[in-house]
Amino acid sequence: MPGKIELLLGPMRSNKTAELLRRAEMRREYARQYVLVLKPSDDTKGGPGVVESRNPKGHAKMEALEFNARDPWEVLPAIDDLESRIGKCIECIAIDEGQFVDDLFLFTRHLLDAGHDVLVAGLDLDFRGIPFGEMLNLHWLVNAYGGSVTECMAYCACGNRAFYSQRLIEGKPAPYDSPIKMPGESYEPRCAEHFILPGRPH
Repeated sequence: MPGKIELLLGPMRSNKTAELLRRAEMRREYARQYVLVLKPSDDTKGGPGVVESRNPKGHAKMEALEFNARDPWEVLPAIDDLESRIGKCIECIAIDEGQFVDDLFLFTRHLLDAGHDVLVAGLDLDFRGIPFGEMLNLHWLVNAYGGSVTECMAYCACGNRAFYSQRLIEGKPAPYDSPIKMPGESYEPRCAEHFILPGRPH
């Protein structure tokens, strides 16, 4: 029987990781499920093999299986080995920072078809305000397999709801043509009025 998917979307500082860890812990504690947390190599929060929330009041961190974000398929043998050791199917697989994962749609569908429930948290838009990776494609899987979409909320300093992740480099808005990932960056959630993108072509 296929699994179901829970999709957690939102900008930076919207507590996506905290919510992912909260749901994973609830499944472990109350449903007695085995939950495997996956961490793409491009995730720089926490240390190696740890998924960690920036929210100090949430579920702070959990151990995770780290994998190459360019090749998520490499974790399948590890999943098979783990299931052999625990003697049952892993009921739930949680993927943080899904926007970094190549083949995310096909990989998630494979996990669902294999009978795992899947939790995926990630940014819906990159710092330029355009879809990030394959996160938005996962809406189709929610419709096809069942589950839920949670739009995690963040707020701009002005008090309005933030839909954008404002990248700052040395305290100034990053230009449109800067790399997707770069050192020395920081982020703030911003509403449409206060989101600034120098050099935006349209």
